[in-house]
Amino acid sequence: MIINTELLTIKEASEWATIHTGKQVTPSNISYLIQYGRVKKMGVMVLL
Repeated sequence: MIINTELLTIKEASEWATIHTGKQVTPSNISYLIQYGRVKKMGVMVLL
């Protein structure tokens, strides 16, 4: 697993994920992943 310490907003994280997966990833998708512990939330930023 690659750990990146760059912090992104939820919106930025969804844009990043959309580009890197080639599929539409919405801010709601990112919020879901945060809620269920798949990615860590640090304040209003997301640690991918």
